[in-house]
Amino acid sequence: MANVISYSVIDYVVGSITLLIPVIIGTWYAVKDAHNATRDEYLLGGRQMSILPVALSTFITFVSAITLIGIPAETFYFGGIIFSAFIGNALSHVIGYCTVVPLIHPLQLTSVYEYLKLRYQSETVRLISTVIGMLTNLLYQSLVLLSPALALQACVGFPLWVSIALIGAIGTVYTAIGGFKSVIWTDVFQTIIVFVGMFAIIIKACVEVGGLGELWRLSSEGGRVNMDKFSPDPRTRHTQWSLIIGFIFMKFSHHFDQASVQRISSLRSLRASKIMFLLSAPLHIVYGAINVLVGLATYAYYSYHNCDPYEAGLISNRNQLAPYFVLHALTDVPGMAGLFMGALCCGSLSSLSSGINAMAANTVQDILRQQLRNLEEGTITLITKLLVVAYGTLAIGLAYLAHSMDGPVTQLSASVFGALGSPILAIILLGASVPWANKYGALAGAAASLTFNLWMSLGRVFHGTPAKPLPSVSTRNCSVLLLDPAEKSDLSRSQDVLETDAFNSYNSSMWNYAMPVSTPSYPMGGRETFFLYDISYEWYTLIGCLVGIGIGLAVSFLSTLQYERKKCVITRCLTYTEPRYILPCLRNFWGMRELPTEAIGKEDSVREDENTKGNLHKDSKITPSSRHRILI
Repeated sequence: MANVISYSVIDYVVGSITLLIPVIIGTWYAVKDAHNATRDEYLLGGRQMSILPVALSTFITFVSAITLIGIPAETFYFGGIIFSAFIGNALSHVIGYCTVVPLIHPLQLTSVYEYLKLRYQSETVRLISTVIGMLTNLLYQSLVLLSPALALQACVGFPLWVSIALIGAIGTVYTAIGGFKSVIWTDVFQTIIVFVGMFAIIIKACVEVGGLGELWRLSSEGGRVNMDKFSPDPRTRHTQWSLIIGFIFMKFSHHFDQASVQRISSLRSLRASKIMFLLSAPLHIVYGAINVLVGLATYAYYSYHNCDPYEAGLISNRNQLAPYFVLHALTDVPGMAGLFMGALCCGSLSSLSSGINAMAANTVQDILRQQLRNLEEGTITLITKLLVVAYGTLAIGLAYLAHSMDGPVTQLSASVFGALGSPILAIILLGASVPWANKYGALAGAAASLTFNLWMSLGRVFHGTPAKPLPSVSTRNCSVLLLDPAEKSDLSRSQDVLETDAFNSYNSSMWNYAMPVSTPSYPMGGRETFFLYDISYEWYTLIGCLVGIGIGLAVSFLSTLQYERKKCVITRCLTYTEPRYILPCLRNFWGMRELPTEAIGKEDSVREDENTKGNLHKDSKITPSSRHRILI
């Protein structure tokens, strides 16, 4: 069996359909909504979207080819305990149902950073958060775009630049011409492809190893069903505590991401948004189970045949395991290779389209808001489309540049990327939880959170103790299993193919990014590692939030006392915000009451007045000085 295989006709047909349908959907909505060129229509679907498609889109937006490749490899080498991370994701949706959605939807935001402007009355907080959020988003899109391109190059032989350009161009085109509706409905299609593809792989893999019972037996004997780890030590890489609690907070940062806020705001009512959010929870459970089962099936297959492709040198990094397994062990089923690559492309396209649409919304609403305020809606919508094209092009360029990054540089970028989420989450949670938190506290908390998390993550890269995989399987039958008799004489040539630049770049870009804390990074000089450098990556978001909120509260309280020149009991302190900017579940705790609708004014109750640079609407009866008296 050759290590770079040829697609059959049916594989090309399946792959072509996967890439063609999103363009058709985008074109359809471009023609259908050509007469209604407004920002709300282009960025939020007119706020009239249906529950189920938005629920599927909310789920698939944060699912990428990195997950589809990384989770099976994680399961193969570290065990199926990673499934608990998806339990944490699901629980975060349940918590968000009671907190995030009731806070965000009534405000009818277009950009999540509008909330920060409204809450803190600070353009600085808004702009700093916007820049950090967009930078994080852009880095994520470039890595997401690189994932299937590297898999296609390594396993099928497609040139890297062709794969990146093709996938990136398709995602950019259908997002630019069709807007939010095309993103939502292509996400629905892509969700179906991902689930069908992964289910097909599981079924075929179970047949190969003798059924689901045999798969479970082999995995259990190999220690891959390791769900009983409850260590309280935060340095332990994976435990039930770190996976569930850690991923609740990791996912919570996604709930306040621009793409998620757009979906919450796109539905007709608060009730519809809450139902949509809750429907996404079981999808994470099913998706996690599928990915872990693919990893267990891969382990059972290679355990049964006594061959570890990575240890045998047939692949150059662990993250190539799932593509290698599907494209070389399951190719007797026509279209299987095309279906799997279609699933990878769909995972990337869904994240890319949502990301560039979100960045265009941030640019129009947060960065160019004042410059565009006197333009007509049609002109602003056209500018937004051009921004989508620009960000898509930039993501393509960064994805290709990421190909040339290797070693510590890629590990550094992955760790920095992981540290950027908690400062924004800390700012939002601080403002949404404590009515007397102010802009000084928000800025100080964000700076402290960012600094502390960068210190931990960079220390992990350069000085952390490497994670140790579980004992692997034998490699004694690899030559018999993987090579046809006629190809045994070409073994050395096959090994040369496997060690090309494409595989080296895949190693540095994929394995290091998907699971950065498991990348070998040896302590310098063999000295004992500082405690914080070995903290599991799952705790980073929680720790960053605690640091940011703690510093933010202290600075806010001290600055409030200085401003008011008097002491006050914390729970009865004068507030500088309104009840609608505080989480509904905490309003009673702070003794806050809802303002009468007639006192707010319908327009003022739902959005920021663009013409007053963030102040309350001129028709509102609530003045800045009267905000102090909102408490009972």
